Amino acid sequence: MDKLSGTKERIFDTFINMTSRLGYENTSIREITNKVGIKPASLYNHFENKEKLLVYAYEYYLKYQYDNRTHPDVMKKLVEEASAKDIITRFICVFFDKDQKKHMRMALIAKIIHMRMFQDPIANAMLAEAKANHAEYIIDALKHGINVGRIDPCFDIKTFADILISTMEVIEIKTFAGANPTNRCEQEERSLTLLAQFFSTALK
Repeated sequence: MDKLSGTKERIFDTFINMTSRLGYENTSIREITNKVGIKPASLYNHFENKEKLLVYAYEYYLKYQYDNRTHPDVMKKLVEEASAKDIITRFICVFFDKDQKKHMRMALIAKIIHMRMFQDPIANAMLAEAKANHAEYIIDALKHGINVGRIDPCFDIKTFADILISTMEVIEIKTFAGANPTNRCEQEERSLTLLAQFFSTALK
């Protein structure tokens, strides 16, 4: 995947901004080029067609989606020592990136993928793979907690992983829907607190 820069970068960022707001079908090459301030022929020097722009967005997401997830070894150490709320927060908050441009791109592309999940087999498969991957990541860390005696061995870690992932999905959907930021933060905090309270009962 080549590096984004110059006109290609402006085309791509315009595409994901417009598509995340209007939908893929409602975003046209002409509108993209008008927004960028170039002629359609100039766009085709960088992307063969609109479908190639979408494919590039998917490839970008696949390349960077796990960049900011806590390393498994660090996560296992946290499971050994951290509070229930700190552990839950690390599991759920995997999307933030200090690079604001990259963070915004990932958020917009994630929204596009969710918008297309019922009509695009690729988007559906990407979401399913990400869900399975994160479940495996959570379960692996929680199994470690059981092995070292921090977590009650009777605790159903698979079901808890499913609950965590469902919570993440709800948070994402509310974000994509443009919920009031203050209310959304309060709701997320309540969700994290409830999950932490439940998880704390399994900690020794």
